[in-house]
Amino acid sequence: MEFPFDVDALFPEPITILDQHLRAPARRTGTTTSARVDLQQQIMTVVDELGKASAKAQHLPGPITSASRMQSNRHVMYVLKDTSARPAGKGAIIGFLKVGYKKLFVLDDRGAHNEVEPLCILDFYIHESLQRHGHGLKLFRYMLEKERVEPHQLAIDRPSEKLLRFLNKHYNLESTVPQVNNFVIFEGFFAHQHRSPAPSLRATRCSRAASVDNTPNAPARKLPPKKAEGEIKPYSSSDREFLKVAVEPPWPLNRAPRRATPPARPPPRSSSLGNSPDRGPLRPFLPEQELLRSLRLCPPHPTARLLLSTDPGGSPAQRRRTSSLTRPENNRY
Repeated sequence: MEFPFDVDALFPEPITILDQHLRAPARRTGTTTSARVDLQQQIMTVVDELGKASAKAQHLPGPITSASRMQSNRHVMYVLKDTSARPAGKGAIIGFLKVGYKKLFVLDDRGAHNEVEPLCILDFYIHESLQRHGHGLKLFRYMLEKERVEPHQLAIDRPSEKLLRFLNKHYNLESTVPQVNNFVIFEGFFAHQHRSPAPSLRATRCSRAASVDNTPNAPARKLPPKKAEGEIKPYSSSDREFLKVAVEPPWPLNRAPRRATPPARPPPRSSSLGNSPDRGPLRPFLPEQELLRSLRLCPPHPTARLLLSTDPGGSPAQRRRTSSLTRPENNRY
């Protein structure tokens, strides 16, 4: 791919690595600020044109690689230039490879979801006139060496049929793990850093940590002796139900009439006569003489004393005079 400016001066190395800053790794000494701005503008033009060519080759509705996308994401772009042909002394670009790390939710071979952040192949393009000349393999190998990854550890975003055949031919990547997104991963993707360590490795790590840790342990706390199982008698629900139900006495005791339990009442008051709930057995009737004798010997009530003291006619002396006067008259008849 040709450009109206000097590509050899813009990219001095056969493969140039561009990041989000879009700056060439080497600049000419003594370049001014305006010259630097012009160089960055030329790099942006190369990136935009390569993205358009890649989208056209893959029949995409729009380019997925552009200068603005590179500046807004932390992606890395490997640009390969043609060092043999120099049309008009300005050089040419063969193709590019864009990669970047992304957080993905992928399915493993058991169908379980895994959150990983692998290196992804985002865009790969070689000019149509220079394909099948080993340029793509050269660029791909250079990327693997710089990123220090293996081909089966990569996740590929919407790969074309040409890219799948390329990976199968050069890296024997054929069996894929089905996914629900646009990324494609191959068998062996979870074989290394994506899987949790084996149980034996965990035990080895724990033993090493215990040997390294020299912190004195706290004194062991003595626990009270545990009771034997035979002494523990749980209060079961069957025991509770048994206590709730009254046990009926055996025959013939169950035939005897039962007294109804009287309801609880407050204790009787001393001032209420005849209202006591608890009465003792009645005494037999006394003879008339004993009853009169007991009434004579009974001391008078305080109220009666008060009435006798206030009523002159009611005194004992007055009663004796009245009885003595009335007796002869009664005896006359």
